[in-house]
Amino acid sequence: MSAGLQPEIRSGGGPVRFGGLAGGVPEELAGLADGQGYFSTGPWLSAEAASVLLNSAQHRFGKAAALRRPHLAREFSSWGFTDPRGVYTADTRFLRYAVQTAQTTARIEGWYQGKRTSLQLWVGRRWTAVIAGTSARALLAGYESGAGGSMVQLDVAGVEDTASTMAAWAGLGPAWTVAAPAAKVPRQHFERRILDPRTPPPEGADPQLRRMWGEPWFVWVATVGAGRFRRGFVNAGAAGHYLFGLNHDGGVQLAPQSSSVVWHTLRDAVEDARSQNGRS
Repeated sequence: MSAGLQPEIRSGGGPVRFGGLAGGVPEELAGLADGQGYFSTGPWLSAEAASVLLNSAQHRFGKAAALRRPHLAREFSSWGFTDPRGVYTADTRFLRYAVQTAQTTARIEGWYQGKRTSLQLWVGRRWTAVIAGTSARALLAGYESGAGGSMVQLDVAGVEDTASTMAAWAGLGPAWTVAAPAAKVPRQHFERRILDPRTPPPEGADPQLRRMWGEPWFVWVATVGAGRFRRGFVNAGAAGHYLFGLNHDGGVQLAPQSSSVVWHTLRDAVEDARSQNGRS
């Protein structure tokens, strides 16, 4: 398994980390999206098998109980999670160790036109265990991992790459984001647009909202720690990211957020959660 996931922006001058976006947005954005996305060399499992593996790491299932299910035993063996004797391999033990020693957790729930996906992370002092469903970029390209998104990819990253892993999976990248007051949209209208991109923009929408409305949407909600941090975003492609939340009147506010602000928000949330759980 790889131990260093790092999303990059690739340009003529070489790779630039997301954290470097604070200094400005590249002039030419066309083609940069091709270098974005979540990339991992980790192995794949069905969602069912991954759940059993994680439960065994968290002491709710023993290895023997997991392997009494013949179809899962075959899957573990075929993907190299167990050796011919049914014993967990070194990589599998490393993943389970990362889960067992985690200080805190993070999760992203994502939606694209009715398709649901998720990213789960167990964040420790040195390592972050990663269970990744289909990423934003893959869904936007028309790809799902397994039939109906039934496969997940497992990996272990360095703890310093946790926020970058989340950002890459959610499709954070360079975009022209214009500072503007939050737009207000009726909740039912917003929910219809999540499911159906043909939904027209609200009446009276300004040019910025109409531009954002016409881009492909990947909607994602990040939760970090024990529910202390929870934020919802719309990844609106070339129009950038928008923070969304409910108004007191039940409507939805959409506030533009630069890529660097989103990245720093994720990074700070992860660090805060680790500190809350006794980081030394």
